[in-house]
Amino acid sequence: MTALLQRLAPVARTIAWPALVGGALACVAVIAAAQQLPAVFPLARWPGLGALALCVGAAFLLDDDAATTVDATPTSLARRRLLRVALALPLLGAVWAGSLWYGTSADGASFGPDTRAALSLQLGAMLALTLAASALALRALPGEQCGWTGAVAPFALLTAVLLLPERWTLLAVPGEDAWPAVQQRWTALLALGVMTIAWAGREPGRNLGRRIGRR
Repeated sequence: MTALLQRLAPVARTIAWPALVGGALACVAVIAAAQQLPAVFPLARWPGLGALALCVGAAFLLDDDAATTVDATPTSLARRRLLRVALALPLLGAVWAGSLWYGTSADGASFGPDTRAALSLQLGAMLALTLAASALALRALPGEQCGWTGAVAPFALLTAVLLLPERWTLLAVPGEDAWPAVQQRWTALLALGVMTIAWAGREPGRNLGRRIGRR
């Protein structure tokens, strides 16, 4: 147990907790405010709006000044990032669970308790795409502070939700014909995000080392 704490403590100190807490507070505020809107605007009550706010704060999760010295440590880049996500998940999960319960428990809610699993899948896809954007930026751009780039992903998703034609929509109310197809699209986005994170988490010098070895 002591060894585990000694491994986690240095990682925890480098996490952008203020950004995470800010995103969490924004998530609670957005979902609480949405429930006060008239029922004639069902899509405005979509808990996914709160999920997007939560993801804006999580966009800074991979920012890590110590990543530049990762080659000098026994912890790989991918493992270090996994630890960072694992440390943040309790906060993200608790805020989402409380906000989702409130947003789906009101009388006449467009998204009721039976949609909680589907809405959590949507959050998972949003979070994966946000972290994927951050990971790609960290791989392609100089410096170790690329969370601002990742924070664009939730806004891009919101734009897609609002502008995509009905044939490719990412938003539907339960009971509509488009609901099953919407969930399939979110599942595909989740898979895309996870695969991108895995690819971007490769050691930057690994392929270069192999090329030099071949020469």
